[in-house]
Amino acid sequence: MRGIRWVVAAVVGAAVTAGLTGCGAGSWCSPLKPGPSVTAEYAPTAARLEAVTGVTKVTAKYWQPDDSHCVSRKYLKTAAWSADFTVRVRAGFTLEQVNGVRAALGSSRGTVSAAAGDGLSAWRLTLANPSGATATVPLLVDEQGYRLVTEAAALPDVSVAEQDSSTTIRVRTPTSMPAAAAWLREHADAEDGAWVYVGTRDHWSASTAVTGLFGVSDTTVATTADILSEHPDLRDVSVGKTLVVAVAPTKGQARQVVAAYERTPADSPGQEVAIFWPDGNGTKESGTVGSVTR
Repeated sequence: MRGIRWVVAAVVGAAVTAGLTGCGAGSWCSPLKPGPSVTAEYAPTAARLEAVTGVTKVTAKYWQPDDSHCVSRKYLKTAAWSADFTVRVRAGFTLEQVNGVRAALGSSRGTVSAAAGDGLSAWRLTLANPSGATATVPLLVDEQGYRLVTEAAALPDVSVAEQDSSTTIRVRTPTSMPAAAAWLREHADAEDGAWVYVGTRDHWSASTAVTGLFGVSDTTVATTADILSEHPDLRDVSVGKTLVVAVAPTKGQARQVVAAYERTPADSPGQEVAIFWPDGNGTKESGTVGSVTR
């Protein structure tokens, strides 16, 4: 968490509503509410975003610095506020319109969140301007990111494709994981993180890293897809190069999942598999990936 956040949703042509996030129960101090001067400071940005053709809703998250400053309410009274925007747009939103959103952001950070339609699933693309400057020309990264997420969204069984600090594709069924992983290996930046999730636009049950520091092999992806198909009631599954974790409803299922990964070649020495049952705080079955193949 970067800081103390207030969320303000500005629906085009409608009233503004507010909610609070950050600095939760047990914090040393309560967060400050952004006053009229804060919302007024970012109102022109919100208005510019709302004016971009195809935009349907603009949401602003106002935040102050790192939560370590929660211990100093005096500091918070003088600390600067920043804004992150989520810009919801209609299906068929073009690269030109994406660049219009980025230009309207100024020094703020924003995420374009596109609706499904026109033969595409949904996609999201996070935008920011260099050094906080107002954009005057399109950034290449915008074009690359736009092409990546819109092309990924057109893949079969995809529920949403997103590019932020990493690139992710959510597929509706485990059987689509290998194809999505192969596509990401070919199209995403191998040095940056790329993940395949199983789930809908807003909810997921499993994730597998396929590129970057935590990326796993095609064999591990295939094993994960098979396990998820065989055990659809697994949840909170996370598969990475050093650790595989999940929650199973029973000890027997937990043991079966551990055994399947033990028969799969390891992605790194000592790669652990830990399956909790019957919940995330319950008993754990564990082993080492690839231990049976040695």
